[in-house]
This record gives sequence, C-alpha cells and structure tokens, in this order.
Amino acid sequence: MQESVTYFFAILFLVYFLTYNSFNLGLLALAFVDVRKRLWMRGLDDRDLLLASPYTPPLSILVPAFNEAVTISASLRSLMLLRLPRFEIIVVNDGSSDNTMAVLQKSLQLRRRDIPYRAGIATAVVRGLHEATIELPPAVERIVVVDKENGGKADALNAGINASSCPYVISMDADSVIDDVALLQIFRVVLERSDVAAVGGQIAVANGCRIKDGHVLEVGLPKSHLARIQIVEYVRSFTTARTALSRMNALLIVSGVFCIFEKELLIRIGGYLTEHLKSKLVHEWAGRGSSTVCEDMEIVVRLHRYIQEKGLNKVILSMPYPICWTEVPERASDLAKQRGRWFRGFVEILVYHRHMLFRPRYGAPGLVGWSSLVLFDFLGLFIEAFGYISLPILAAMQILSHKYLGVFLAVSFGYGVLVSVLSILVAFWSEPSQPHEVRGKPLLASLPARDIAILLAYCVIENIGYRQMTIQWRLKGMWDYMRGKKSWEKFERIGFGEEAEVAS
Repeated sequence: MQESVTYFFAILFLVYFLTYNSFNLGLLALAFVDVRKRLWMRGLDDRDLLLASPYTPPLSILVPAFNEAVTISASLRSLMLLRLPRFEIIVVNDGSSDNTMAVLQKSLQLRRRDIPYRAGIATAVVRGLHEATIELPPAVERIVVVDKENGGKADALNAGINASSCPYVISMDADSVIDDVALLQIFRVVLERSDVAAVGGQIAVANGCRIKDGHVLEVGLPKSHLARIQIVEYVRSFTTARTALSRMNALLIVSGVFCIFEKELLIRIGGYLTEHLKSKLVHEWAGRGSSTVCEDMEIVVRLHRYIQEKGLNKVILSMPYPICWTEVPERASDLAKQRGRWFRGFVEILVYHRHMLFRPRYGAPGLVGWSSLVLFDFLGLFIEAFGYISLPILAAMQILSHKYLGVFLAVSFGYGVLVSVLSILVAFWSEPSQPHEVRGKPLLASLPARDIAILLAYCVIENIGYRQMTIQWRLKGMWDYMRGKKSWEKFERIGFGEEAEVAS
C-alpha cells in the first residue's frame, strides 16, 4: 500500500512537470514566428508619417506617484521628450508622505487651476488640480497634477482617467523610462486595428543600464545576481509566453508598468478595482468594497469578461519588444515582498472572476488563459512544493528508486532550463543588431555576446535554486491572502540619476 501511494505521487509529479514545461515549449514555438515577424516589420515603419498624420489620436499618459521623489523628475523629463504628435501627461500624487509634491512643484512650476474633471469613476478625495506653467515641448498639450488622498495605485489611475481628455490612456509607473521609438511603433498597432481594446509591450530591466535625461544610453547587465535572473524571467514571460497567449487572444496579464487602453472601455467596466467603486457591474462581479493589489491583471481579466459577455469584437495584445524600462528588486527581502504580493493579488482575482474558469462562453480567456494559470500557477504551487520536499526524502529512505529521482530531476530542472535557454536565444535572434543605437531595438540585441552567454548560465540558476525560492514567497503570499492582508509593499529604489547606472 505504501509503495503504491508513493509511486502514485511520483508519477503525478513527473506528469505535472512534463506537462508544465511542454506547455511553455509550445508557447515558445507559437511565439517564435510572431516575434520575428513583428520585430522585422518594425524596420519598415515610417515613423515620420505617424508623427505627421492628422489621424493619429492624442494620448493621455497616466503616472501614479506615491513617494516617488527620487525618480519622478527623470521620469517626467523622459515623457516630455516622447516622439508623439499630441499627448498630455496626468501625474497623480497619491497622498505621498515624502516630498514628491514639492519636487513636482519645483520642476513643473505648478499653479492650481479649475481643470475639467469628469468624476465618472469614484476615487478617494481629490485635494486639488494643478497645471504646469513651464514651457512645454510642442507635442505636449498640457501636464496636469492631481493631488489626492492616498487610495493606492488603482485609485490613482482612476483619478487620472477622470482628469484625462484623450481617447486613449497609457498606464505607467513613475519610476519607469519609455522607449519613445517603440512607443510610436506600438501605438501604430492601435491605429491599424480598430478591434484593439488594450496593448502592452515587453518590460525591460533597467538595472545595469546607463540612463540620462530619461533615455537609455547603454544597455548592460546589473551586478546583482537576482536582477540578472529576473532578466531571464522577463524575457521568457514577455517575449515568448505573452506573445503566444496574445496571438490566441488568451492573454490575462498586461504589465501595469506600461499599457495602452481605450479609455471609454475602461469607464464602461468601472475603472480599476478599488473599494471606492460604485459601478453596478463591479459590484456584481467582484462584490461591493472589493480591491486588489494586482490591479493591472484584474482590469485585463474584467475587460476580457466584459468583451465576451457583450459579444464585442475586441482583442488584447502584447508586443514582443521593449517599450518601457523599469528597476527591479535586487535584495531577496524586497523580491520576496513583490512576488508574495503578486501571488496574493492573483488569488484575489481568481476568486473574483472564478465564474470564467472552464466556461466556453468566455472563449480563449476562460478556456486557455484561466485554465493554464489555475493549473500551473495555483495548483502547481502546491504540487511543486510537495514534490521538491517529499521525493528527495523518499529516495533517501530508499522508498523511491534513485533512477526515478534522476528522471524527475531531468524533467523538472533540465527541461525547464532548455525552455529558458531557447527563450533567450529567440529574444537575441529576433532582429539584427545595429551598433550604437538602443532605442527601438530588441532587449538583448544591445548586449555583447559575453553578456548573452552569462544570461544563458543564469537560465540554470533560475530553474535550480531561484524557482524553489519563489515557491516559498508565493506560499507566503497565499498565507497573507488567507489572513486578509491588503497592504501594498514597495521596495526602495535607487532611481535614475543624470548619469545613473542603475545597479547595486
């Protein structure tokens, strides 16, 4: 009996890891052609035509800022230099306790004014609306600062939507740097396809890069081992997995660091999920007073749900090239908080939108997107944790054969390393490298061959050691969800200085 139970679980673990890695390999294969095609076609874009066209609609760039005094000035300098025909910048000071508002006042020479504010989405109390009086570049129509009481990032984004005046809005972090060339190219997708409800791009790791005046001048690897491992994660997730899921219209996560939305759709579905929302639709789907710490995923899931239930011909896409550079945690304690929060938010969203799971009515988002997340991210967490702990113990007790343990390790570790390595190679091979030019290029095309080789080595560390650490962090996130934790934990950032090399 004991032997039968042991081998049942042994086969279960083996089948799970084989299925998980094969699924990721399938996504990689599905994304391969699409990645190469999209990156190659970017070279045919006539950016000057896009800039000059009167049909290019204006954009509202929403910048939620909570205690961002270190990075806000550099981020705004970067935004003001973007190559777009017309756009406005809406900065939302979300009750910062540091001198963020003072930095904004000094750098923008703010003046309090009665600015049109469409309070279609309920938020925390807005204390005042301010407009920049400094001389702005011709393309920047205005810079507005919304000063409000603290309500969280999602609440700040809702306030930004209320203050915006353009048909499309971009959500981004105050501590990020946008690639202006890639922004214009990614916005072309919105112009070419009338069925695009939202579109995101690859998020690149800024740690180790030299940044000046809001532009990435030189791409390099960070000194931190954790940051290097996260580069591998980001490449595999954004370049391959999300591209493949986007192709199937099953993408449920578009990074909150940067995403373009059709504003009217956001208003129809009630805005980002916060406890302040009064939308009947939000109360029906998530419950009155609901909130989440992963507003970027929840808004995409709710948007998919709305599109499917209303029968709209709309899609949510992800582009496989870097559009935004952001700083990642370099300390294990900070990364643990971030990943724990992500998993806690994922469970919150799973509970809110469980009605979509395995329902043909919701098409690919319900049958492919949610099913894979539940199987591999939720149930897989507990299967992996139990497998990593129990199988070595059973082998040491000679209850389980060492031969099987070797097969298990090859499938769980070796197969995973193979998928990560192939993802790095796809990202590197996507487009010929052009020296001395970073903007608009694939993430890894700017790195020398030596650094690519180093990242390939980190593919091993990511699967053997790092992944097991993330299991512990995600379990902590599950525990935090079960005990009702709602707080948002941020890590301390180094910031982008005038000649900053974002590295530890």
